[in-house]
Amino acid sequence: MNTNIEDWIIMVLTNIGMKEIPQKSVLLIEEDLGSIKSIFIQRAGFDAMKIGKKVLYISTKRSREDVLDQMSMFGLNVNSEMFTILGDFKDRTALLDMCREDTLKHKNLYNLIDPSLRDISGTDICIVDAFTSLFIDEEVHILVDALNSLVDVSRYSGTTFLLAADMGILEERAERIMRSMVDGIIQFRTTYTGDKINRFINIPKLKGVLPLRKMIPFYITGEGISIDTRERVG
Repeated sequence: MNTNIEDWIIMVLTNIGMKEIPQKSVLLIEEDLGSIKSIFIQRAGFDAMKIGKKVLYISTKRSREDVLDQMSMFGLNVNSEMFTILGDFKDRTALLDMCREDTLKHKNLYNLIDPSLRDISGTDICIVDAFTSLFIDEEVHILVDALNSLVDVSRYSGTTFLLAADMGILEERAERIMRSMVDGIIQFRTTYTGDKINRFINIPKLKGVLPLRKMIPFYITGEGISIDTRERVG
């Protein structure tokens, strides 16, 4: 790809969701272990809210207050009816019920969880952080059923799903199936050389985008994730 570094960085930021998230998609946001994936999806959700999109953030590990505290560290103020946070979410069945076709057509889906929420057709971005924790002790077919439901909803209602996942939590076969079913995969990788920590973004597939030719170095700042422009990539 022949492009200067500035254009390339703009393209990468756009493709990984920092400018606009692909519509009608189910995207898997993976990390070895850590909180970088949460920083990314929180920023992506915040940016979506700023351009008028309605965001639902489901946290399976943190309370609503913990999510708000983490976001405030990076200057993300989501005190808005356009950004709803459900904390300490452990009910996989409720998540699946929200996504079934008959429920979509005849019920207010989120009334199963929070009476103040409307059906999923009014939600532009649905974030599940972390998605894999809901399926640690489950059979693979249950994971497949859940992903099929999310894909159906994304196509039917236009909702985009960002599913945060810790690598290595599920069995290898389950992880491979999950990656094959989603529309895009964004991976945050960390390597260690002596006392140096190197962080990279890998995008093996993304809906409507050609695979990148190498991993993208990045670092964490007070505003979130920043591409490391000291190394030319492309």
